[in-house]
Amino acid sequence: MVHLSHSICTCISSAVKMKFTIVATVLLGLLLTPALAQYFQNVKSVKRQPLYRRINVGTGYQILTIDSETLVAVVEDKTSTESWKTVLNYDTGYIASRVVAENVCYISRMDRVVMPALSSIAVLAEENKNVKGERVVSRDVRYVISNRRIRDLSSYGSEIYSLCRGLTTYMAYEEQQQDLGNLGNQGSQVWYNQNSCYRLDVLNLLGIDYCQAQVQPQAQSV
Repeated sequence: MVHLSHSICTCISSAVKMKFTIVATVLLGLLLTPALAQYFQNVKSVKRQPLYRRINVGTGYQILTIDSETLVAVVEDKTSTESWKTVLNYDTGYIASRVVAENVCYISRMDRVVMPALSSIAVLAEENKNVKGERVVSRDVRYVISNRRIRDLSSYGSEIYSLCRGLTTYMAYEEQQQDLGNLGNQGSQVWYNQNSCYRLDVLNLLGIDYCQAQVQPQAQSV
């Protein structure tokens, strides 16, 4: 009889312990679920900090900012003789340059063959910086400025919108891709004076020329 009572007590004790364990586990789960959800939400919402680099270029320097989440690189020239800022948006495929001296902005399609990749631009810039004060540019691209003014900047990305907002902004087309329709002058010959082009030396990697188109109407045949 004593043995039976002991067995019954042991079974009851085990059941109580199991029930307590289950209840404790459920309560712990209820308590941790919101905390874990908040933790993962915070981890997901943490924005990776942009990468900043100072690159010596000529007698001055340029500031390179790379945001790997938005796929945007920003280069700002800090020389004493000129001032400009260029945004390379690898997501939308556009580049924009603000020339402070001319109080104007130029927007162009990105030539991904010429432009260095976003993932390697910082490393290449560090490798190519010249401590002797010389500018060594390995690639060049030339844009011809059209008569087409851009009034709606929203489709080019927030960075280009912020860069060019409030400034007169023109579309510029790569030299070998230009056509008279793009430049807004049908039935005309287009040329430009190479000596009048405004040049940006970007990080000792890329030379960008912005050239103003000179339009000469074609003679009408008699």
